[in-house]
Amino acid sequence: MKSRAIDSEDKAVRRADILAAARRLFLEDSHQLPSVSRIAAAASLAKGTVYLYFRTKEEIFTALLAEDFAGLLNEVHQTFSAGTQPDLLAHFVERYVAYLDARPELLRLDAMAYSVLEQNLSDAQLRSFKLELTQGLVRVGSVLDESLGLPSGRGVSLLMRSYALTRGLWQSLDFPTKMRALLAEPVFAPIRPDFRAELVQALQEYWRGAMASAPTP
Repeated sequence: MKSRAIDSEDKAVRRADILAAARRLFLEDSHQLPSVSRIAAAASLAKGTVYLYFRTKEEIFTALLAEDFAGLLNEVHQTFSAGTQPDLLAHFVERYVAYLDARPELLRLDAMAYSVLEQNLSDAQLRSFKLELTQGLVRVGSVLDESLGLPSGRGVSLLMRSYALTRGLWQSLDFPTKMRALLAEPVFAPIRPDFRAELVQALQEYWRGAMASAPTP
């Protein structure tokens, strides 16, 4: 039993090392996925070893995306389960945006999800990824329902709309390098606001409006 536990622990550590190496490489160039060979080298592993844990590079980065989504939901869960802040919604927005600040790869990977990552997963892998995300969303949504006195299911809706707002705002301001040089001219300032500042304001306005018109349970 002891040797099995050690083996299991070693496997978890090695898997984490592979994901950490993939994350580092992706952050160096987030417009394309590094190859399995590069990930293996960065993790100081043989390429064949990586394939014992992940069958494709897309599977590796889907695992990273799932990890980041789980972390984001955990931030929300901790915020609303504590419920001791004088301005809970402002505290939520602060922690939500800070999490995205600390993980710049999340939105970039999410932008690749439909067209690249999920297209290269098996049906079973895709279902597992979506099911894990759905279950996490429902679990955290129920915490919002209880904390804010909302009807059942309303928390999930608020979280999904908040993330849709985040994704859409990020994509609209994620200009290509050539476009960024052009838009650096002062005349274009109105269409290139700071993403972080814009996101904070947009989330605050959305949640204030949503809570003001929230139906009673």
